[in-house]
Amino acid sequence: MSSALLRFYFAIVLLVLLLFFSLSQVYHLIYQRNDIVVAAQSILQQAYVYDQQADLQLSCRISASEDCPNALFVTYPQQMWQPIPGFDYQLEIMRDSAGNASLCATMTNNDLLCLTKLTLPARLDFSVDLVHVFMLLLLLFLFWLSRNLFRDVETLRQSALKEVALGRLPAFQLSKQSYLQPLAQSLSRMNQTITDLNTLQREMADTVCHDIKTPLARLRFIMLRLEDQLAEADSKQIRRNLQEIEDNVYDYLRLAQKGFRSELELTQLQLSELLSELIDKFAANSEHQLSLRPTPALTIQADKKLLQRALSNLFSNALRYCHGHVWVELSTDGSNCLIDVIDDGAGWHNNENVSDGVSHHGIGLAIVARVAMQHGGSFNRFNRPQGGAVARLSLPLGCAG
Repeated sequence: MSSALLRFYFAIVLLVLLLFFSLSQVYHLIYQRNDIVVAAQSILQQAYVYDQQADLQLSCRISASEDCPNALFVTYPQQMWQPIPGFDYQLEIMRDSAGNASLCATMTNNDLLCLTKLTLPARLDFSVDLVHVFMLLLLLFLFWLSRNLFRDVETLRQSALKEVALGRLPAFQLSKQSYLQPLAQSLSRMNQTITDLNTLQREMADTVCHDIKTPLARLRFIMLRLEDQLAEADSKQIRRNLQEIEDNVYDYLRLAQKGFRSELELTQLQLSELLSELIDKFAANSEHQLSLRPTPALTIQADKKLLQRALSNLFSNALRYCHGHVWVELSTDGSNCLIDVIDDGAGWHNNENVSDGVSHHGIGLAIVARVAMQHGGSFNRFNRPQGGAVARLSLPLGCAG
């Protein structure tokens, strides 16, 4: 039995106990005054009877020669009764072998004074026993009612924990007449749908990457044939771009084989060096100006490949919509590092009116947002008051130097 189920049953027991004591208090509030009245009436009646009949004693003291059979108040001398050590006899109900009740108390001289012929309400014991039986039945009913319901909830909880850890919902089974059966069926259908979609996604990734690799191989072959006719700088640039395409294709294939779930490969990165390398690569392929503003050296802990991909998407987007200049600014905000990619274009709200003749679907910025989320950061976009757009990538700082 799981610890969660034990805690649930323990909570039920506590609830029943609290309810029991609450009912006991209600019982005493209802019946205690009546019991006192009945006992008081019994005492007064007995005192009246003994007072009216001359042959009955109202009070008597026990001795070797007197056992006080008909007295209402009986006194036991100190030497004729044996108290229990540590027990308080200030007021106690005692019964003899015949079941007759007496109300007794110790006096200042350690004599025991008892009021005999005491008639107590017979319903007291029966009412308390009935409360106990009711509590027991209530407890058994709650256990019976919850035995399957909470077990099913615990099954769903454990399945959800495995889904979080493994990325897939394991097969599970609930009780036959479970109240949660519709939810279980819905989750099973969703799980199967997700499995089918993941399979389709992997198949499409294999197909697309295969279709890209084929023309890529042809481009490499053409490149080899034309390499003697190209300038050295142009040849290096083409080879670098072809290698980048091939690396991205194989990265995507590896990601698809892992079900599009990959662990971050975190390393300490000098942001200034990483940004300078990317700026040099993009500047060589663009007529626009691309620069890094002077900034203190900052070190963060991040996945280098994912961060390069996110920054490359931001640079490509900024160069697409700028008028002539794109620059990068680094700053810190508490425990976060802010990477601002800024352009002098029309701004985010007007970018949709700017066309370069190519259809864009916003996938690049979606990748940036996902990379930021994987690193525990965020991605935001806003316009500059002076004009242009700012794309801000916020990432947790590793250490600052």
